[in-house]
Amino acid sequence: MTLLPGPFWLFLSRAHQGLLPFTLKHRTPRARHPLPPKSLDPMLEGRVREVLQTVAPELSPRIRVGWNRLMRTTAGVAVPSRWEIWLNPALREISEVEVQKTLLHELAHLLVHHRHGCRRLAPHGIEWRKACRDLGIPGEGRTHQLPFQGRRIRRRFQLKCRGCGDVHERVRLPKGRIACLSCCRSHNQGLYDERFRFQIIRLVSQKKCKVGAK
Repeated sequence: MTLLPGPFWLFLSRAHQGLLPFTLKHRTPRARHPLPPKSLDPMLEGRVREVLQTVAPELSPRIRVGWNRLMRTTAGVAVPSRWEIWLNPALREISEVEVQKTLLHELAHLLVHHRHGCRRLAPHGIEWRKACRDLGIPGEGRTHQLPFQGRRIRRRFQLKCRGCGDVHERVRLPKGRIACLSCCRSHNQGLYDERFRFQIIRLVSQKKCKVGAK
């Protein structure tokens, strides 16, 4: 008894001999980035444990410190919800002093969160300045003045306060309802107030204006 080849095997045989009226295209696998965007640094984590030894030793085991290659103009960022600190790798090209200074700057944010929890505090207020003094960087500024080259991103939205009239530009549409913090602090003890909810204005690009003018 002879078994005849099934349709699938007949199809493969004809494809191998080039008898099909079309060619089979092979999908090219996507090129993946050779390195992950984030990487932890054990040496910086050791530095954090050393600094917190006399300030808040119970906090040091929870903190993770590393580098984020996706950063462009930001020197560093602290994530209190995950007890993480991420630094811009470009700091290493400037100086080791800037690395340590930025590390302590962001560590002060985590120390404030450790001391005061989820209270609504100013990012660089009295509590943060006290944490900076405790970490050995009194007089630390709110922002850095480093020569980082960033990308120009077109702002697509404006947020206008109904009370004071202040305008803030954003790249993305905010999630949920947000209000002017200055007005809420002045008139409602820092709590959300619908009277000062931002009015969202969508900005029109120059390209769209030219198309509409024709």
